[in-house]
Amino acid sequence: MLIDPLLANPKDRLLVVCDPEDIGGFARKRYPQWDVLVSPTYIQGIAALNGRSARGLLVGIDPNHRKLAQAVAGLRKAAGPDTPLIICCPPNDEPSAREALSSGADDYIICPPDGLELDQSLRTSLEASYAQDTSETPRLPSWEELSELTSALANLGNGRKPMLERFCQMIARSIRAPQVRLIVPPDQAGVGNSDFEPALAEPITALGKTYGQILVGPRQRAPFSSLETERLRHYGRLIAHVLEAAEQQQQWQTLAYIDEITRLPNRRYLTRAIEQILQQAGRERLNVTVLIFDMDGFKHFNDEYGHAAGDEVLRETSQLIRSLCRQQDVVARYAGDEFVVVFWDQQGPRVAGSSHPTDVLGVLRRFKKALETHEFAKLGPEACGHVTISGGLATFPWDGKNGDELLEKADRAMLQAKRAGKNRIFLIGEEGGEAFDQEEAFQI
Repeated sequence: MLIDPLLANPKDRLLVVCDPEDIGGFARKRYPQWDVLVSPTYIQGIAALNGRSARGLLVGIDPNHRKLAQAVAGLRKAAGPDTPLIICCPPNDEPSAREALSSGADDYIICPPDGLELDQSLRTSLEASYAQDTSETPRLPSWEELSELTSALANLGNGRKPMLERFCQMIARSIRAPQVRLIVPPDQAGVGNSDFEPALAEPITALGKTYGQILVGPRQRAPFSSLETERLRHYGRLIAHVLEAAEQQQQWQTLAYIDEITRLPNRRYLTRAIEQILQQAGRERLNVTVLIFDMDGFKHFNDEYGHAAGDEVLRETSQLIRSLCRQQDVVARYAGDEFVVVFWDQQGPRVAGSSHPTDVLGVLRRFKKALETHEFAKLGPEACGHVTISGGLATFPWDGKNGDELLEKADRAMLQAKRAGKNRIFLIGEEGGEAFDQEEAFQI
């Protein structure tokens, strides 16, 4: 048999590490011009590579060694990044061989090996695939694919699902796969029929963290080549890094939208959230009530007990109101000692003659009771019963059609509550914008 000229270099050395399947004997017959060395253990293989180059590295699986990933990582480090590292295993060890790909292996073959498959694996890792039929060589990314990738990266903030769908399409075209499924819990995306037995499965892993996996369905004609599995492996790493970037972006967004002192959403978040809520409320005829309140005499607490005490009062007050609201209600720090709560009712549409939601008034009465009984430890002799609030309410759509209008009306009602003696909440009337005092509206 003629040996591929790419492999016919008498100076080359092939190292076989851990050889229960006699890969060394097969390699000597296949490549008689090569210096084939066999190291019985992984540790001896690492030592044999110390300071010496190798054309390739064929690694068997030791059934008594439970840390294959660590062994492969050690061999990869000793061999360097450019030396091809091929796992050779019996069929029942294929899952372990596949896992080893994420630890530094370039490819794997099933024993007893096929000579052409081993040739191909070595050529693939050496980027010398000219002997392979060009129809089996996956093409480089097109400008269209690069444009799609750029678009996916630019739209990370829109969620993972659209990005995963784009990657599925890119993978399907790149390796000519009829079915691709990308699973990143809790999201999934796919191309082609979703019910298939995977021919390839690639973990999506970066920096030791596994995000999910890529599943590729079988082709009816030719199986996937090593070049295509290598390309799929690159996509696995690429997607992992993109997901890592998406997580980082989410963390930055969280920092941008969260108040540092209270850990509540801040004004920037509130501005976006209230408009989204009102859009849904307009479509589905939902009740929305906006409350603005601030703390009576808050400057006194800062001046008397220090800003650290003032910050603690803000934190504890925010926790009290948050604990009394429903999960969908938005509680945000608006500015200074001002807070905004957006109560919105998902239980049904408004009906003719409906009034301001009584549930909100119940929440506010419980909030007043909580403030009266809560002990603000930083306030010394004023720890209990001295923290009060004044606020204003406005409702959608009667008092405003958008967030700015509702906040302006609620703020006006809060100022009237302040002028009326504090420790109360005023409600903007449906007609004429009049404010009701605590006796006329509700007791606080």
